[in-house]
Amino acid sequence: MNNNTSHFDLYTESLAISQGQFLEDIMTEIPTNTILAKTIPGIGATTLEIKSKRHSIIIEPNVPVIKGKKQKHTNLLGVYEGISTNNIIDYLEKPLKKDEYRKIMTTPESFFKVTRAMLLLEINCHRDYMLLFDECDKIIKDIDYRNAIALPINDFFLFENKAFVSATPIPPSDPRFEQQDFQVIKIVPDYDYTKKMQLVTTNNVVAIFRKIIAMCENKDHVCVFLNSTDTILAIIKKFNLESCSKVFCSQDSVDKLHKLGYSNAFANLQFDNSNVKLEQYTFFTSRFFSAVDIDLLVKPTVIIISDLFYAKHSMIDPQTEAIQILGRFRNGTGGIIHLSNFDSSISYKTPEQLQNYLDGCHETYLQIKQLFQSATGDGVRETLKEALERITYAKYIDKQGNKNHFAIDNYFDEERVKGYYIRPSRLKQAYKDSNHFTVTHQHKSLPLGDDDRLKISRADNKKERREVIIEQLDLLNGEENVYDEPLFKEFRNSLHQEDSLIVEVYEELGANFAKRNLMSDKKMRLALIKYRSEIGKDRFGIMSSVYAVFREGERYKVNYIKKEIRKIYSSYGDKTPYTAKKIADFFKIAKDNIKVKGQRGYLLGKKLF
Repeated sequence: MNNNTSHFDLYTESLAISQGQFLEDIMTEIPTNTILAKTIPGIGATTLEIKSKRHSIIIEPNVPVIKGKKQKHTNLLGVYEGISTNNIIDYLEKPLKKDEYRKIMTTPESFFKVTRAMLLLEINCHRDYMLLFDECDKIIKDIDYRNAIALPINDFFLFENKAFVSATPIPPSDPRFEQQDFQVIKIVPDYDYTKKMQLVTTNNVVAIFRKIIAMCENKDHVCVFLNSTDTILAIIKKFNLESCSKVFCSQDSVDKLHKLGYSNAFANLQFDNSNVKLEQYTFFTSRFFSAVDIDLLVKPTVIIISDLFYAKHSMIDPQTEAIQILGRFRNGTGGIIHLSNFDSSISYKTPEQLQNYLDGCHETYLQIKQLFQSATGDGVRETLKEALERITYAKYIDKQGNKNHFAIDNYFDEERVKGYYIRPSRLKQAYKDSNHFTVTHQHKSLPLGDDDRLKISRADNKKERREVIIEQLDLLNGEENVYDEPLFKEFRNSLHQEDSLIVEVYEELGANFAKRNLMSDKKMRLALIKYRSEIGKDRFGIMSSVYAVFREGERYKVNYIKKEIRKIYSSYGDKTPYTAKKIADFFKIAKDNIKVKGQRGYLLGKKLF
């Protein structure tokens, strides 16, 4: 198990397992007060509990897991949103056949419905049922954004028979594990279970992803694990994958994608003859990183993506999430690739720094709490109560005012993972330390990176944005940069989409001209048209120039029209002193003799060409 904040060492027993064996081959049931560290995903912990000769409640992190298990085990009752307490009561009141046992599988959020149903039926679940918390590392991993995942914890410690299970458990710091004499049973494979993985680090995830999918071993079945639907949709649109892709994510994300025009998104796995139905490119968010069985007839290429600049929450933990992701594929995989950028500016705390920080926070919290308890004035008490509830440290305190150990463990876990993404060598070492992967590492650096994409979107104004674009065009066109033509076009086109005028001026009139006239759109447009006319690219330079200066439906002063028309014709060698009426050669005059800021003017109608 990974190191974290635990201040105690639980007794650990190792149990060997051979290739091809399942847990039911080496134990008859999961012992109580145990943290079962399976090491290998998919060796049948939940199956063992479902088959065990006792009543069981199994807590699973997400609904797709429950629905998938129900397909394989018809005696299961699945409990999640939409399943009522009355449904559970109906199940519990059904008579049992000989040697049959109740098996209930529930999400953490719906666990209360199970205990409520049993209370109404006067069933002592704490005595009569085994409680198994499957994929227990998810409590620590997810509690920062999904507080309800820990709702069953207080009940958990009331059960006489209970266990935590995961292939990648994170040692909990909750003292109740030590107080109730929990032990760790570590499953130790007696064979080489490592998987070959290619770690590709880069400064441009999207560009390298294109290269990777072009070289995939199995191009017909590519499974991509990326915890950001925004980035998933951006990839799908950028590479025109709408017709050959599918996304599995939460229901909220499904609704969001549908509103954005992408319809092939689902909250639950689709099955075809008991096998999961995939598209050529199938994307999964974290809802499907653990516990779910993905049974396929093929061995897909698996690509894990971490994009720190556009989705910090897409950081993948090599010691838990990567192991779980690969464990989803019950029939194995083809090539395995983790594609990631990195950020040397990431700020993170070491365990020692974090412990000192939290100790200081806790001491301050207790002082404020003591002041609150001793205060007598309403205003003082109200202010101190508000301070207790609003300080950042409050999220590490439960409703009873005690330390929320799982939230604290989550903080330590997040800081640990952040430290891997400071530089490629750290990420590679984390994979090595997991003992699950044989890693080959490649680093691919490109002239424009993911942080460059962000610089444009973060620019405060048009001037700053154009300065960034010119800077990136300079990088892109540097003599030292050698890369293939499609990649150059992709970079250039992405900048062109941001601001076509500045890119075209830079390319055709030069960097210096673009820099000098950064905010003079009219001057740049006219100079560009003149240049194109001179080289034969625009045979109607005067007309293009007029349409670059004047717009349909706009009102212009007569003097302004005359001045601009003469300037345009003069730049092409025609010194004729045209009047404002010349504009009628290019636009229908919707109305003349109108007033524009007190002066005579014209309202321009439709273009004539």
